[in-house]
Amino acid sequence: MRTVIYARYSSDLQSKASIEDQVRICRESIERQSGSVVEVFADYAISGGSLRNRPQMQALLNAAKGKRFDCVVTEALDRISRDQEDVAAIFKRLRHADVKLVTLAEGEITELHVGLKGTMNALFLKDLAQKTRRGQRGRVEIGKVPGGNSYGYRIVRKILENGSISTGEREIDPVEAEIVRRIFREYAEGMAPRQIATRLNCEAIPSPRGGEWNASTINGSRLRRNGILNNELYRGWITYNRQRFVKDPDTGRRVARPNPENEWVTKEVPTLRLVDDDLWNRVQKIKQRYSSRWGNKRQTKKRLLSGLLRCGRCGGGMTTSKHDRYYCSARREKGTCDANRGIEAAELEARVLNGLDNEHLIREFVIEFKREATRLRKGRLTAAHQLDKELQQVERGIKRCLEFITGGDGDPGSVRDQLRKLEDQKGELASALAASKHADPVELHPNLPDLYRRKVTVLRRILDVENTRAQAIDIIRSLIDHIEINPGKEPGQCEVVVVGGLAQILAFAQQKTTAASQGDGGTFLMVAGRGFEPLTFR
Repeated sequence: MRTVIYARYSSDLQSKASIEDQVRICRESIERQSGSVVEVFADYAISGGSLRNRPQMQALLNAAKGKRFDCVVTEALDRISRDQEDVAAIFKRLRHADVKLVTLAEGEITELHVGLKGTMNALFLKDLAQKTRRGQRGRVEIGKVPGGNSYGYRIVRKILENGSISTGEREIDPVEAEIVRRIFREYAEGMAPRQIATRLNCEAIPSPRGGEWNASTINGSRLRRNGILNNELYRGWITYNRQRFVKDPDTGRRVARPNPENEWVTKEVPTLRLVDDDLWNRVQKIKQRYSSRWGNKRQTKKRLLSGLLRCGRCGGGMTTSKHDRYYCSARREKGTCDANRGIEAAELEARVLNGLDNEHLIREFVIEFKREATRLRKGRLTAAHQLDKELQQVERGIKRCLEFITGGDGDPGSVRDQLRKLEDQKGELASALAASKHADPVELHPNLPDLYRRKVTVLRRILDVENTRAQAIDIIRSLIDHIEINPGKEPGQCEVVVVGGLAQILAFAQQKTTAASQGDGGTFLMVAGRGFEPLTFR
């Protein structure tokens, strides 16, 4: 039986040897049962609370779909996942691929294990989170910092009487502390966060993460109370439980949510004070004064190209100014980019839409695609012929081994290992040959360029209709991978390069569209498209 091993440990604070230990005991168990290990999948320092952020588990499931093995062995079910939904999903996919799931702790996994152990693992995560919060609250009560380290301080480690290492203790870092005081003084004197960040970057002073300073690093978020100017530890107060983190079930990422202010826990720590109350209050008063300005208001209107723009000089993002022009954010926020030209949002949108309405590019792609598809088809036939020859050769070898054993010409033990290897090789060749013969060819519609041009025309028309604009924006954005903005050769001009998502463009052009007229004259364009590998073109 072809077997793979899966191993995982959840924290970068744990030893990497944990993976080696899991693999070793799984391999020993497999060998005792005369099995063969064909591959090992291991996720390092990745939580078991979500399936989406575990590349090796994803690779294992894809390999199972390709019939590359018959059994998965792991130390325990919690190595597969601690999330009930993910455990059930993984088990369901493996079962569909006719792959067994076996753990050293529970044996062969069945639906009963998935239900009971999945519930137990989920409860373990919840209980662990509660105990962690209880421990953090206890550290706050004795004046220790419960979370990560803040800029301006150093972590202090001490060996306690019981042999453990202390956590939560901090001491002031004199060099960084002076930078913090300087930021507070300059802001109180009227300097904007962008100007402060630019000066720090010009002096090559490392930011809290070791890179360049950004205005948002200094200004932070008023809602989340982060950033240099909002950190109450600098005035000698620990504030705990301002927010909680929940995991998005779709992305697997943690999302911060603010807690009510009456649930916050505060503790005064005078030994960690960096700025006095007078300077702190002056800064907060200035921040409150600017909190209602246009730059602090959340944008409610959805822009057509927001989040897709990149500066061609530094690769950073682009942001709009109050004059509705896009500029390099690295230049505005850090002062580290020389892209000193902006482009009006309306002009950029018009140029991008004109760029998408490029039938010639699609026509050229169709020609090249057909040429490449023909070459690959010939290559597959050649590869299938070679696999078939190798399979016949292996089958002849198996036949000779069997004739030797059944003929009683000598000790059969000398050929058993060879026979086992040939059987494994036969299975691999047969799977590869079957996969090559069942490869579904991708065909393009013969009138793809014309279809694409007509659909873009419809798309531009419904973009101007209020009740269909949001849907049209979503479709247009799906056709674009990113947009590069470069300063042009002429003063005041910019060059725009649209990098399209080829997979989405092909799906958009080939899938059916439905235009439904409403009573108010509106038109809805519904597009579905999947099945292409991610590619891009310029």
